[in-house]
Amino acid sequence: MQAVAETCEAITRKIDRAYVAGCARNKQMPRRLWEMWADSGLLGLGVPEELGGAGGGVSEIVLANDLLHRAGLELPHTTPNHMSRSCIVKHGSAAQRQRYLPPTVTGEEYFAFAITEPDAGTNTFKIRTHAKRLDRGDFILNGQKHYITGFAEAKHALVVARTAPPMSSAHTGGLSLLIVDTQSSGVSCTPMDIEIHLPDKNYVVNFDEVVVPAGNLVGVEHDGLKALFDSLNPERLFAAAKYIGLADHVLARAVDYAKVRAPFGTPIGAYQAIQHPMALAKARIEAARGMLYAAAASYDRGEEVGLQANMVKFLVADAFKTAADIAMTTFGGAGTDLSQDILPFYLRAKLAEVAPVNNNVILSFIGRHALGLPKSY
Repeated sequence: MQAVAETCEAITRKIDRAYVAGCARNKQMPRRLWEMWADSGLLGLGVPEELGGAGGGVSEIVLANDLLHRAGLELPHTTPNHMSRSCIVKHGSAAQRQRYLPPTVTGEEYFAFAITEPDAGTNTFKIRTHAKRLDRGDFILNGQKHYITGFAEAKHALVVARTAPPMSSAHTGGLSLLIVDTQSSGVSCTPMDIEIHLPDKNYVVNFDEVVVPAGNLVGVEHDGLKALFDSLNPERLFAAAKYIGLADHVLARAVDYAKVRAPFGTPIGAYQAIQHPMALAKARIEAARGMLYAAAASYDRGEEVGLQANMVKFLVADAFKTAADIAMTTFGGAGTDLSQDILPFYLRAKLAEVAPVNNNVILSFIGRHALGLPKSY
């Protein structure tokens, strides 16, 4: 962990927030940051050393994401790439691990993750994208996905598709995970017009009679839930690590401003209307961060972390919102000036409430699984 922290510190000395913010405003990938992320070896975290990776697990990836985002360095493609690899490390065949993981360590290739559909939303079991087996064993994939991060830039995507009808009255099961080459015949995508400043683009993706080799099935056909949640639970933690780092960054920016802004002679940071919300934001950030690292360690020990991961995502989004809100209040009208680089965090914090899973759904999940209350949806 110390080596990860030192490597992150070295990166933050060479690249600043202004570079990343400029790329985001112009809807350009921060290429220098991506290359440094790869060259440093951090991109190989979570991939076994025998496959060319840096080893380690979710805890190390969380630490790297947290530290770099504390400096305001939003990394492109990290969440979909890492969540896809987590699944392949655990559930992929030896041939899949050997073929698909080593190129992602160098940055030569990386993964997108395709699950979200417009008519399904959080209800993954309602997805319509489907894959049918041919006599020779290959799959024919058809369907559409929305909000797929970095799809056009990625070499492969881990696609969630229905391969059989639901297995029970609870509408569970029947899902499979397939590795799809994004350049395959029948694959097309269109960039979405997302106004929030992000380090990577989102796409609407269409699959039209796409042939997927039988060997690209990850895990068990029709019963991919275990493999799926070994992507989704790490996803919650990876996203939370980015959000908690950004929360710390924007709060620190607001604190610095509150120490010098003094329209009536006294720095506004002395006013309780500013100071107390800042203190609350810091308390929430550190509490959420503590649970984040505990959940990451639990996952690395092989423990079930579904409930923890969802709680972490909720708490981190709440802390980020608190920090971004007081930052906007502190900067006042200046916060709407893009040159101040505060408004993007405010919008990002709102996104954190709904992605990668809506906070209201998380509360219902906690009510049911932690408190034993009736299912509400």
